[in-house]
Amino acid sequence: MSDPGQANAAVKGHRIAVLGAGFAGLRAATTLCAAGHRVEVFEARTAVGGRARGEWCAGHWMDGSWPVLGGRDEALARFARDLSDRGVGDLLSPLRPVQTALLRAGEARPVDGLPLRGAARIPGPPIWERPKLLRWSRLMARYAPLLDATHPERAADLDYRSLSDHASLYFGRGALEFWLAPEIQSVFGDSVDEISRVALLQHAQAQGIGAHRAAPPGLPRRPLIELAQAAAEGLEIHRATQVQRVDELAAGGYRLELLDADGTRAESGFDAVVVAVGAKEAARIARSLLTPAERDFFHTLTERPVVTLSVALEGVHAGLPQEIRLPRREDSAIASIVVEPGQSGGRAPDGRSQLVIRARDAFALRWEETASDVVAKNLLSSLELAMPGIGERVLTTHVGRASQAFFGVGHYRELANFDKVQRDRRALGRRVYYAGDYLVGPTFESATRAGQRAADAMRADFEREGATALE
Repeated sequence: MSDPGQANAAVKGHRIAVLGAGFAGLRAATTLCAAGHRVEVFEARTAVGGRARGEWCAGHWMDGSWPVLGGRDEALARFARDLSDRGVGDLLSPLRPVQTALLRAGEARPVDGLPLRGAARIPGPPIWERPKLLRWSRLMARYAPLLDATHPERAADLDYRSLSDHASLYFGRGALEFWLAPEIQSVFGDSVDEISRVALLQHAQAQGIGAHRAAPPGLPRRPLIELAQAAAEGLEIHRATQVQRVDELAAGGYRLELLDADGTRAESGFDAVVVAVGAKEAARIARSLLTPAERDFFHTLTERPVVTLSVALEGVHAGLPQEIRLPRREDSAIASIVVEPGQSGGRAPDGRSQLVIRARDAFALRWEETASDVVAKNLLSSLELAMPGIGERVLTTHVGRASQAFFGVGHYRELANFDKVQRDRRALGRRVYYAGDYLVGPTFESATRAGQRAADAMRADFEREGATALE
């Protein structure tokens, strides 16, 4: 049921439960463990890593989610450095660079939308729109004080316009369709008429779009799940254990009701809890603790399905890995494709290649309940149209499915309200902290930041309590 912790037995800090062993939960747990607290992690599945889970097949690592990372993912890189003694120090440093391309009329044309000069050369937008790109730096300078990668709710005052409206107003429809929508669709999805412009602004700042030192995206050298597994080595983790509910005890602290894989029920008490699971699950587990405002927050959150398809291929694609983005006008079921040539000791074997497809939002919604083999067949048909002849090289496939928080217009205002409630409850002594992609963003970097944020808030509260007790 559990993995023995390496240090927990010797420390005398608070007893803390972390619910969920994805990147948010693991980052919170490792930070709190390093601070001297007794940490136990509860994971409903048998494996850690959340969306980073996948499977090895024919020598290929078949991702269960989109694998491309940002070139400036500082929190994720710091996480790996902190665990460098466990063999993952070189996992993300450096990333394997990914070139970007735009598919137009069956031809993948290399593009670089990070620098403004590169954005101006992207084919598609009419020439009279291109001078509007000069507005970019001025707008980003205006919004920069509100943009915080760890606290995106601070940009709530900007959350009244969609990405589509914002891009069309300032840069033109061509820039939206061929530059900004393709830039964001593998992260937040392609429903740009509904996505908040804050999502675009946060993404632009994180990736350095228009900055003097933009860093290109990249792939980890080996499967990202290795980082999660390295973090788990130093933690006491109860796998295949569902947390049924969390209740506050009259004498202080919290009681967890647990259910393991054998159907055995148990209870356990803790001084504090980090709830690092999806929004729906968080609302279910913590239902007895929620205020009316918190119930409203979780009720209004929207999650949407995400579908990916990993494909192992015979033969080698020359050059660096490439992310091929398909504009909506291509009318494909595919939003983006990353093509990865194999290399010795990497995610794909030397002499072969692999790719990962992210389906369009509409496809994921339509085929959400459909069998995986049917989903794979349909996406392979769309892939053949985008890359003729690729079907003859397919060795095997793996369909990835997940639910992802949707950052539509209004989401960041809801985050700001929720954050205010959390600060109020913490001031009153509640020691329950939330961490998840719905609070920061839908990437591994965002999940890592969410976990670090929850751990830092808890540590600050315990330090204040200790200082008050000494007065």
